[in-house]
Amino acid sequence: MKIHEMRLHEEPFNKIKAGLKDIEYRVNDEKRRQIEIGDTIIFYKRPEEKEKIEVKVIDLKYYKDLLEMFTATFDRDFKEYYRTPEEVVKDTPYYTEEEVNKYGCVAIYFEKKK
Repeated sequence: MKIHEMRLHEEPFNKIKAGLKDIEYRVNDEKRRQIEIGDTIIFYKRPEEKEKIEVKVIDLKYYKDLLEMFTATFDRDFKEYYRTPEEVVKDTPYYTEEEVNKYGCVAIYFEKKK
């Protein structure tokens, strides 16, 4: 089992802390391709990165692009905030179209460590 580090903005970090978030959505780049079920991820809260939460990876689901990924999880995680999966994609500024086309996407399912 490996340990991975990721950074999160305050809102998603606090949702994990409160037990309201258990999937992290990312482009499946070289860093994310190293993640396996059973691994630990340490999420650091931006910008100071002094606060952290450890989670255990329990599943990984791969998608060709953001739309496919957000469509698959829309009812579960996004319908309260958006009308369509396309709106979620438009509101995801972290990745370029080139990155998504090159790497695809991954939904990282996890449980918070006690």
